[in-house]
Amino acid sequence: MRSRSLVLMYHQITEAGADPSGLAVSPKNFASQLSVLKERCEVVPLREIQLRSESRSKRPRVAITFDDGYADNGEVGAPILEAAGLPASFFITGIALDGQGEFWWDSLEHLILDLNDGSAPQDPFEVVIGGQRLRADLRTVEARMRAHKALNRRLRVRPPEEIAPVIEALSLHLGTKIQTCERHRLAGMDGIQSLARIPGMTIGSHTLSHPLMPSLHSEAKRHELIESRRLLTDATGESVVEFAFPYGNDGAFDDDSEAAIREAGYLLACRTVFGLVSRRTNPFQIPRAMVHDIGVQDFEGRLDNWFRGRA
Repeated sequence: MRSRSLVLMYHQITEAGADPSGLAVSPKNFASQLSVLKERCEVVPLREIQLRSESRSKRPRVAITFDDGYADNGEVGAPILEAAGLPASFFITGIALDGQGEFWWDSLEHLILDLNDGSAPQDPFEVVIGGQRLRADLRTVEARMRAHKALNRRLRVRPPEEIAPVIEALSLHLGTKIQTCERHRLAGMDGIQSLARIPGMTIGSHTLSHPLMPSLHSEAKRHELIESRRLLTDATGESVVEFAFPYGNDGAFDDDSEAAIREAGYLLACRTVFGLVSRRTNPFQIPRAMVHDIGVQDFEGRLDNWFRGRA
């Protein structure tokens, strides 16, 4: 592996079972992945990923990050990190700080994919999203998988105030209440404060409501950035200067959003787009590699590819 730097991205450390979004890594696989990182890499806090290494080691450098603010981050993931003596940054949304309910994509998963053929409605779900009508067949497993994918793809590019009514309309169509499951439980104030007290764990912002930043007007962007930073600073007693773009892919950021992040007082921002990090990398355009639920051999192979610049 070439001596380059890489930022890894996780979301959940839990036994997920079915996981259509691919966000969960089992505690066993997470622990084994950390063992590989300790053996083969120099694991540093995110804010040090671009600094010149004081170590004479030629091992590549890695920073570990988590997005969203699920309860398992602090209850399961952080203790494994602490036992391994490794630091990590946790990007928390205001929704997770509140600790009520689930993220919309988790509610969508339950509403559609927990259905079976016997309870599925025979009438299609019809909704207008962003001025375009969507007609979703829910009668079979295959149809529900297509519907879940189509709704997820269309909703993620809409502002938060447009997403909630669609989820509510789907719930009414199915005659099913939106409930919170243990796997998707959010950290809440107590969970975030406990996480922040663990040595080596850093709290960063992931906005208030997890919007696609370019979909917001300037004042809404400022509110999402400044208020989330204030709430997290008040909760932890530590200055919050790290940020991660919600969704983080190519359509999730633009020049205006980057300027707003700088103006809000953040010192760096992470994306989901893959890439290696160097001292020349724009600190507000830090790329990351998303880690999935894979064992040691697959993770080692993936790590080798990442450090060769292969997504």
